[in-house]
Order: sequence, then C-alpha cells, then structure tokens
Amino acid sequence: MMKLLLENWRKYINEVAMGHDMAKSIEYTGFILDEASHQKLAQLAPEGWKVYAHHMTMIPPTEQKQRLPTDQFYEGCLTITGIAQNERVIAVRVDAESQNLYNKIEGLPHVTIATNLEAGGKPAMSNEFGEQDYEPIDPIEICGKVAEVLR
Repeated sequence: MMKLLLENWRKYINEVAMGHDMAKSIEYTGFILDEASHQKLAQLAPEGWKVYAHHMTMIPPTEQKQRLPTDQFYEGCLTITGIAQNERVIAVRVDAESQNLYNKIEGLPHVTIATNLEAGGKPAMSNEFGEQDYEPIDPIEICGKVAEVLR
C-alpha cells in the first residue's frame, strides 16, 4: 500500500512540476498591463464603447494545456506600433519582437482596446485583424508583466 501511495505521489508531483494539473485552472496567459498603461490605451477607445485595454494574450484559453516556461515570465515594457479599428472592435499592434516573448503567440501580438456592444463587438474579434489592417502610429510604450490569469 505504501509503495503504491509513493508511486502515485511521485506521478502527481511530476505532473504538477510539468504544469499539466495547474494548467487546467488557468484561463489564459498574457502580458497584463499596469494601471498607467491601461489608462493610456483606454483614451484611444471611441466614446460609448466598452473598454478593455487589459492584456496581450500569449496563450489563449483554447491552447492553455501547459504552463509557460518560467523563463518567459517577463516584466517590463513593450511598444505599440499600430492601431486597427472596424465598427465592432479596436486594437493596437504590439511589437513583441523587441522582447524575447513567448514565440507561440497565435496571430498578431495585440491588445484589444474596446468593443462596440451595440454592433455586437466581442474582444476575440480583434484576432481577425491582419497586418494590413493596422495603421502605423507614433510608438506608445506600455508596461506590465506576464502572468497566468486563473479561472
């Protein structure tokens, strides 16, 4: 009995160390903006839209099967280089190449600024923007840190 208990305990510890169990309680992993950066980007939101300007998703909920390697938990600043908007959503393009951020970011690194609820806007719609949709803007520095957001 004791041997079985120890074997199962080792297996559990290995799973936790690899992040499989913990990953189930993580909604997504992202670069979470500090309050000053949130305020800076919130000013770009059109009047009457629901403001987000909270994070840049690095591992979306659909891909959150394993935890981010610990060397990827970066704290610092990134640069915004463009802005895209349609009638439902507005987002800014993040120049993630300037930092060695997690290389499995799906699509273009961006921060959703706001959505137009009246037009059915949802934050995930910002994933539909392509490189050609982003208009270049004067660089804006945003700061924060990589974190796992729990369910």
